[in-house]
Amino acid sequence: QRSVILRERSYSRQSADDLAQPQARTRKTKRPIQLPTIGNDRTRQRSTTFQRNTASHQTRNPTRLKSTPNLETPQIIFSNNHLLVCNKPPGWKSQPGDGGGQSSSSQNNNNNNNNNNNNVDPKCLLTYLQSQQLGGGSLQNFLIPTHRLDQPCTGVLIFAKNGKAASRVQVAWAKRQVEKEYWVIVEGGNAGGGVDGLEVLRYQSKKSKEEGVFRLSALIQTTPPNGRNAGGKSSNAGGGGSVAVKPIPRNYNPKDESKTGNGRVCHIEWKHLLAMPTPSNQSPSRNDQRIPTRHLLSVKTDTGAKHQVRALLALAGETPIAGDLRYGNNRSGQGGGRVDGPLPDGSVALHARSVFMPTVSLGGMEFLKDEPFVADIPNKWMDFFGICEDDVKGLQD
Repeated sequence: QRSVILRERSYSRQSADDLAQPQARTRKTKRPIQLPTIGNDRTRQRSTTFQRNTASHQTRNPTRLKSTPNLETPQIIFSNNHLLVCNKPPGWKSQPGDGGGQSSSSQNNNNNNNNNNNNVDPKCLLTYLQSQQLGGGSLQNFLIPTHRLDQPCTGVLIFAKNGKAASRVQVAWAKRQVEKEYWVIVEGGNAGGGVDGLEVLRYQSKKSKEEGVFRLSALIQTTPPNGRNAGGKSSNAGGGGSVAVKPIPRNYNPKDESKTGNGRVCHIEWKHLLAMPTPSNQSPSRNDQRIPTRHLLSVKTDTGAKHQVRALLALAGETPIAGDLRYGNNRSGQGGGRVDGPLPDGSVALHARSVFMPTVSLGGMEFLKDEPFVADIPNKWMDFFGICEDDVKGLQD
């Protein structure tokens, strides 16, 4: 017992001395803190790849555009920490290089060179919204386009403010769980000859099960550099970026689509909403002045094929959209296949009226299950066609 007591007293004295005169400690290298990982290796790899691909959408030094000549200011429909939804006016490009004939590689290079002001396109809507700090992230300029609209067209355009929102919206698009409704004003027919363009379109379409709804289907194929496919219709103004339309063969097999190169089968469902008055620059029929030459249609589709609505209406339905010189100048030999001429502002009367995403789940956005995003029709339609938003509100389903 005595030896135990002595050892305890010696230990106590040594501890006190150590506290009074601490010894020099060796410097230790700090180890990085390892955060717990979530998910398996495959999930983490996919997440890393997504962050790498979307990093270029957030600029370190956002460029403020001094002016945007001859372009209408976009209207913000909705904005929170997940999504930014705007009503795109005509003339705006959805994203850098859109409509400019650039390849995807050149677009990526332009996105990575954010500090080079020479690459800033004053007509790019994505760049403009970033410059106004309407996006997410610490710099309020993180925006990812989830879909696109052609430059001369208008309507709902959705941007994601974070990676989670972008991923969920894009998955819904890939699974065809997004319903998009367009409002278009079509031309065609021959008032002097007593032919209404709407009747031509009905003849080319098939009746759907729903009352008043018609279905128009065809094969859409990207045109080669000469602007025409063998056996298919294409526009005279084709050039780069146009598509050709071919009828669906009776023995067509979708499984052979990639092997034969026949194209992609596309469908649109359209419904007549309103008959438009005869344009002031067009003389009415001598026999019947009541024959309209323009009609407002509701067009729905669950696919996102390039120029799908424009090409099918003009080339398959022989009733082109007003102002669409790209697909409205075809010479198919049938009445109603040509537009009267360009609209004063160079736009095309195709308006993305609404986008409905019922399967997309984001925090605080439970309304997505029941409510679509809706964009008012362009103000200039009053000058061009004599209708405004108050005139068409009752036409909404």
